[in-house]
Amino acid sequence: MPKPLPIIYAPGYNITLWGLQRLHPFDSEKYRKVFEFLRENDILNGQNHIVPSPISPESLKTVHGEAYLRLLKRSRIVAGIAEVPPLRWVPNFLLQRRLLQPMRLATGGTVLGVQLAARHGWAINLSGGYHHAKRTSSSGFCFFADISLAAYHHLVQHPKHKILIVDLDAHQGNGFADIHGDDPRLPAFDLYNAQIYPQDLPAREFIKYNYPVPLGTRDLPYLKLLQKELPKAITAERPDLIIYNAGSDIYENDPLGQLKVSAAGIVVRDETVFQLARHHKIPILKVLSGGYTPESANIIGSSIRNLWRKGLIGPVKN
Repeated sequence: MPKPLPIIYAPGYNITLWGLQRLHPFDSEKYRKVFEFLRENDILNGQNHIVPSPISPESLKTVHGEAYLRLLKRSRIVAGIAEVPPLRWVPNFLLQRRLLQPMRLATGGTVLGVQLAARHGWAINLSGGYHHAKRTSSSGFCFFADISLAAYHHLVQHPKHKILIVDLDAHQGNGFADIHGDDPRLPAFDLYNAQIYPQDLPAREFIKYNYPVPLGTRDLPYLKLLQKELPKAITAERPDLIIYNAGSDIYENDPLGQLKVSAAGIVVRDETVFQLARHHKIPILKVLSGGYTPESANIIGSSIRNLWRKGLIGPVKN
């Protein structure tokens, strides 16, 4: 009997807040839409994926500490991080259940995804990528530093390993830069729109491979820069694992990313990253990160379908 694919998903990833989630442009139910796209395209059948467990409070403390986690018990703080001001009036126990629990579940998916990628050569978490979550604070609809937590768990088991974080979300990845600093085991390659949020200059100092691009950057210059510089970073670092933050908010119609990369360009971008991982025989985990248009789920699904058809991901051998 074939083994399940290392694609991680749970219905609990999706966030519904009595319609209040629509006050933020983020499609908090895109995870279900991507999952359904993969079912419709015969990659998933509803049973051949992996269901994660929520990250434990003890694991969260390894990166965030108790003081930050206590702050999340205040609805005012949660509303500020979520960028949905009316949430400050919602009882916190409901926010824990309807907003933070899905993110704890997705964070558990990213931690599990690193384990699966190391075992099978690739994995995809159909959520995650909360790259604005810092050790003691956060913003940008990011509550838990799932990439940092996944890296931490892996390095506890493999302290001599090196993990390259490849962040191609439209926004600067300031969370993991703040947490990891200049740890040589966790270099970051970050290609982002420098003229939008968060413009975090202190965190930017810790991005080893820092590639800011201007508003409105289109397919050709974006892909040319990626295809020129990412191979250099991989060759220089020789990482044991890649965590790929694959935000779809670089899409040309995205209201927050403000870049002009086409849907086809995003497919090529993802294929480029996976091809490089395959060429260098480096396990890779993909997480979804940002994406703020109704088209985002189909773009993500189309990209995963392309990886499947190109043989860059595929069935797990017994």
